[in-house]
Amino acid sequence: MAGNHLTLAVAGSRKTQGIVDECAAAPVSERILVLTYTTVNQLELRNRLATFAGDHPYIEVNGWFSFVISTFARPFLPHAFGGQRVHGFDFGSPPQQYAKVDTLTRYLNSAGEVRKVHLPQLAVRIEDESNGSGLRRLERMYDRIYIDEVQDLCGYDLEILKLLMASSIPVKMVGDVRQAILATNERERKNKKFMYMGIWKWFQAEEAAKRLLIEQRSETWRCRSEIAALADSLFSPEWGFDKTQSRNNLSTTHDGVFLIRSADVDAYMAEFAPLPLRTSIASAKRFAYLPMMNFGEAKGMGRERVLIFPTGAIEKFLAKGTPLDDRQAAPFYVAITRAEQSVALVIDKPGICTYPYWSPEK
Repeated sequence: MAGNHLTLAVAGSRKTQGIVDECAAAPVSERILVLTYTTVNQLELRNRLATFAGDHPYIEVNGWFSFVISTFARPFLPHAFGGQRVHGFDFGSPPQQYAKVDTLTRYLNSAGEVRKVHLPQLAVRIEDESNGSGLRRLERMYDRIYIDEVQDLCGYDLEILKLLMASSIPVKMVGDVRQAILATNERERKNKKFMYMGIWKWFQAEEAAKRLLIEQRSETWRCRSEIAALADSLFSPEWGFDKTQSRNNLSTTHDGVFLIRSADVDAYMAEFAPLPLRTSIASAKRFAYLPMMNFGEAKGMGRERVLIFPTGAIEKFLAKGTPLDDRQAAPFYVAITRAEQSVALVIDKPGICTYPYWSPEK
């Protein structure tokens, strides 16, 4: 353990900006690698680092798969498969169920492109057969590694993360397992129980083994306290998440959490212009004419107001108190926490739900 650290931060806690600020405060000579999964987040990091740390010439932003290829697969593939080279990246190949783990065709297609679905497994194999060549090279290249949105990692990527944490390079990770709706490789069987929100248990095990220090950052500058409380209520106390503390003290004429009848949706849209969110076309088919966005597409955004079209499971949670499982709770959490001032939930039969209905003035 070389100062490995995980910050579990709630939505609106300025996770990405925290990495940028630390990079800007680092010595100009420090060699820093910043990793993240999605292309959108890579672009966001590059733009912010150019603005706040543009005078630091040794900061590099890389995507997770590009990092795995350039660190392990491309330079050291011959250690596992003599005379072979990586000629590209195969994003779409399905799992090679009938190819043995020690055969080249499991990992590379006929064009010599490395298959995304088995790339992390190949990297772990290469690192083992090259006696740690990838990590030794990495230790010569960087003084510090940051990983943003670390909750997206799964499968053999967690084995790579474990290798990184065993190196001499301090690894600082930032993420929110409550927003674990993406996965680097959802078809991988390795570490299946740690996929999506299950990664929280993996992190806790690493902390128990003294390979990692976990800090919870529970302050949000985005969501009002009523919104934060609704978001917190999606998860049982067994998860061990700290209560979210709101630092949004702004007051407007319409703040908090509200219920909206289907008949009043158009009037609500006209008066408040919220961001309308749904899980799929089927969950709000009647309102397909609205400028809808799926829960997952809105991840990373902040808006003054959101209007949410609940799924059947979410309606049961609101009207009957039926608990959501983690795959249902995480997207709903993402949707709720896009809002700064108000969340409106479209539901006609509120049951036990006590949030007030908004009605247009007659």
